[in-house]
This record gives sequence, C-alpha cells and structure tokens, in this order.
Amino acid sequence: YDATKAVWVVDDYRHAIFKYTNDGKTLLQTIGVVNEHASDDKHFNRPTFMAWQADSSFYVADGYNNTRVVKFDKDGKYLTAWGERGVQQNGQFETRPNYFNTVHGVAIDPVTKQVFVNDRNNHRIQVFDENGKFLRQWSTGPPPSNVHLVYMGVDRKLWIFDLGTSKAVQYDLDGHLLYAWGTWGDFPGAFWGVHGVSVDQDGNFYSAAVDSGGGQKFIPRAG
Repeated sequence: YDATKAVWVVDDYRHAIFKYTNDGKTLLQTIGVVNEHASDDKHFNRPTFMAWQADSSFYVADGYNNTRVVKFDKDGKYLTAWGERGVQQNGQFETRPNYFNTVHGVAIDPVTKQVFVNDRNNHRIQVFDENGKFLRQWSTGPPPSNVHLVYMGVDRKLWIFDLGTSKAVQYDLDGHLLYAWGTWGDFPGAFWGVHGVSVDQDGNFYSAAVDSGGGQKFIPRAG
C-alpha cells in the first residue's frame, strides 16, 4: 500500500519501531520511546511484528513482555489496544478470549479487515474485528506446536510458521487445516528456527532463520 516502499524495522530489545526510506539511508519515523518500555499509548515492551490494513492503518504485536495488540492510524497515531495477560493455574495459562501468553504475530484479512493473532504459548490463533472485538479462535495443536508467525496473502489463506515442527501450515479463515510443508534441517530447502517470513508480488516466499542462520527464497511450484 506504500508507493515509496518504506522499510519498517521492529526492534524488540529497544522497544521501538523504525521507518526508513527504501534505501535505508534516512530514518523517517520512530514509534515508541527508544530504550524505554511500558504498556501505554507511547511505549512498547518488546514488540515482535506488525501488519497493515488496506487504508494503511496498522497493528503491532506487542507481545514478548506486554500481552496486547496495538492499533495505529496510517500516520502512526495511537488508536487503541487490547489483550490481557493470562494467569497460570495448575501449570496451565488462562485461555479465555482476549487473554494472551506471548503475542508473537498478527495478520490481516484484506476483505473482512479481521485481525488474526497468534497467541504463541497458548498454541492458538485468536481472531478479532478491526477494532479488537473477539470473534473466534482455534488451536494449532499441543506441544511441540510453537507458532511464531502468521501471514495472509491475496488468496486469503492464513499461513502460520510452526517453529516446533519446522513446517509452514495453511488454514482457511475458520481454522481448517488445508496444507503443510517443510522439514527440519540446515540444508537448502529445510528449516531450522524460522523467525521471519515474507512473500513478494510474484508469490516468491522468503524465510529468515535464527538457528541455521541466513535467509532462503522459494519459488512457487506450478499448480
């Protein structure tokens, strides 16, 4: 949605988000207070990911230490936030709607504007409307399920990347499993510790791994 193709960097250890020109030479905007953490309209506490609506408003998964999703308008003005920290009882975390245990990723349905949030340590996806009203949820399976990322493309299929099984898993909008691929390893084509994914306009898939190191590019297979 950005003709200038600005580059955004989510820096969880500095509790801030930085917007740069496409060549990386000029810092255009900083959201959050650098090196300060809190849970209010001006701060983050180890944010992890961000995703955009078609109108360029966006959401931040503020979820390593905070347990919330934060919404901003297209100019980076704070609009709202939602999410509470679940209490652990008898070894289990609270799994009522709107309670989180590590908010690690967020994806947007471009048609319905619904917001898909991966509640990582609760092993589930929670779905909200564009303003944070809970709609539905589904489980991604018990451990070793460890969903780090969610991504939605133009086909409106939800992809998750499961670090626990080293697989990319595809769901429909109601949580029905459609497809999965990938295997563990440090050889070309395998995954080990994928912590970032993206897709370009040609459908090429990119992954970045923290354990094997480096990135990989995958080209769509015909059909």
